[in-house]
Amino acid sequence: MDRDDIARAMPSVRTAFEAWKDSLRDGRMAQAGAALFGACLEWGEQLRGIYEGEGREALASRDPLTRFFVTRFRGMPLPAELGDAPGHALFLMAFTAFPYLDALVDELTIGEFHQPGEDGAFTVRRVLAGEDEGAVLPVRRAGLGWGFDLMPVYQAKAQALDAFIAEVHGGDFDDFLWRYVADHDLMFDTEQAWRPLNQRGK
Repeated sequence: MDRDDIARAMPSVRTAFEAWKDSLRDGRMAQAGAALFGACLEWGEQLRGIYEGEGREALASRDPLTRFFVTRFRGMPLPAELGDAPGHALFLMAFTAFPYLDALVDELTIGEFHQPGEDGAFTVRRVLAGEDEGAVLPVRRAGLGWGFDLMPVYQAKAQALDAFIAEVHGGDFDDFLWRYVADHDLMFDTEQAWRPLNQRGK
């Protein structure tokens, strides 16, 4: 697409992004997942291996949103079985794992065209609560609609969670996790949460 085509398409891109947010908000994960492409889907596939095979030491090098997703779902009385879940589902499970960050999506809108990308994709400015973030979001045609690569937003949510843990919990992820579990009165096995699924029963 050339710049003129993109300029004409921008209203439909904005409408599609708002529809994607509605799908996510309403729990229509299959529809929300169908509108994703690119690095976020690749990350979703990587999350499967992280969830099943990484323990405390390996997870220490991961961003806090990924760590929270893994420990939250592994620490349930019966750890979630995610081996057959598609990449888009895994990405969205991690993306929405800490609901207190949902404002970063609720208040996010599409700004102006930024620059063309590869394979017919292009980037648009991200606008948060009416302010240009100085960040971009990849967009491309998806059938009759539009698809979005939400990996940059995932990274922004991870950075926000990192800042929250640093400010409220002195950078101590374990303290953050314990407080979350306690505040929500969850049945939770902390030891199991940190243990890779492929070591279960050992």
